[in-house]
Amino acid sequence: MRLKDCTKDELIFVIKRLQMYSLSDGHYIQLALRDVGEERERKKMDEARKIADYAFQKRQEYIDLLAPYEGKRLVDIPDSVFKKADAAMREAKKADRRWNKIMGIGDAKPAGKKRRAAPDG
Repeated sequence: MRLKDCTKDELIFVIKRLQMYSLSDGHYIQLALRDVGEERERKKMDEARKIADYAFQKRQEYIDLLAPYEGKRLVDIPDSVFKKADAAMREAKKADRRWNKIMGIGDAKPAGKKRRAAPDG
């Protein structure tokens, strides 16, 4: 039998048994848990970096689309260019929201005014 053949409950049993056999008072378990935490954080940072790169790419696309029209009147910019630039910026903002979610930014709901209960009577 191998560890990957074990169920979750069996793995927990194995960990508890290893703790019982160990004279290190759970030291190695704590090291392993720290390694798991570091691996989770590394994966999260890798994903966040990919998303940030994508958002940057879409913002650059937006800039590149509108750069030839710098200093010109808005009516001189073709509608198709506006639509492409808008789509690129929407994609960048969507990526920003995904990045914020991964990084745990903006999870809190905005504080609003508390309403008082209407008096009875």
